[in-house]
Amino acid sequence: MLPEADAFTRSIQEQIRVNQARTPTERFLALCDLLDAARAMAPRGPEARERRRRALLARQQDRENLREFCRRLVAAGATNAGAGV
Repeated sequence: MLPEADAFTRSIQEQIRVNQARTPTERFLALCDLLDAARAMAPRGPEARERRRRALLARQQDRENLREFCRRLVAAGATNAGAGV
C-alpha cells in the first residue's frame, strides 16, 4: 500500500474512533456541519440548477418505474394465488 493511502486509512480510522466517542447529538451536529460544508462547495449557476433538475426528474422516474414494477408483481401474484384455489 502506498504511504499516502496508509495515511488516508489511518485518518479514516481516527475519524471513526472520534465519531464513536461522540454522543448521538454530537454526531448529528457533526453531520449537519458536513452537509453545510458540502452545500457551500456545491456548484451554483444555471448549468448546476439544470443538472440538479434533471437528476431529480430521473430519481422521480426511477421511483415511479419501481412502483409500477411492484404493482405488476403484486397483480401477477394475486392472479397466481387465485389460480391455485
